[in-house]
Amino acid sequence: MKNKSWPLLTLIIVLLVLGGVFLFKKINFLQLENLDRNKVLHIRVAPSEPFSMFYIHSIYLEPVIEEFRIEKGAILLEGVRTKSSGVMEYYGFEDTKEFHPVTQRLGAIYFRWGTGEGQGLIVRERKIYLSEIGERGDRIRLRIISVPLGYYLLKHF
Repeated sequence: MKNKSWPLLTLIIVLLVLGGVFLFKKINFLQLENLDRNKVLHIRVAPSEPFSMFYIHSIYLEPVIEEFRIEKGAILLEGVRTKSSGVMEYYGFEDTKEFHPVTQRLGAIYFRWGTGEGQGLIVRERKIYLSEIGERGDRIRLRIISVPLGYYLLKHF
C-alpha cells in the first residue's frame, strides 16, 4: 500500500512546486501607454536591465539620451547624455562631459510626445518610436509592471 502512494505524493509535491513558481515568479515589462488614445505597448525586460529614452530637447533642439535601469519594480535614472552645453546648463550640470551621472528613483515617467521627430526608447538593440503608439501632443506614461509567470503564460499560449 505504501509503494502505491509514493508516485501520487510525488506528483502532488511537483504540482505544488510548479504552481508556486507560476504564481510567485514575476515577469517584468516596460509599459508604454498612450493616456489619450488607449494604446499600450509592453516590452519584456529583465529585472535589472538598462534602457534609454531619446528625444530632441524642446528649447535647444539638441539630442538628449536619458539612461535608466530597472530596479526592484521601479525605474532608476542613472544619467543624462548630451553634447549640448545649453542642455547641460538647463539641467544644472556644471561640467562639459558628455555623460552626467544622476541617481533618481522614479515610479513612472509622464511626458508628452513633442513636436520634434525622434522621440522614443531603446531597449536592448530595439528602437521604439513614440509614433508606434500615438500622435504629437499625446500624453504618455512609462512604467514597470510585473505579472506572475502563470498569468503571462495563460495570456500568451
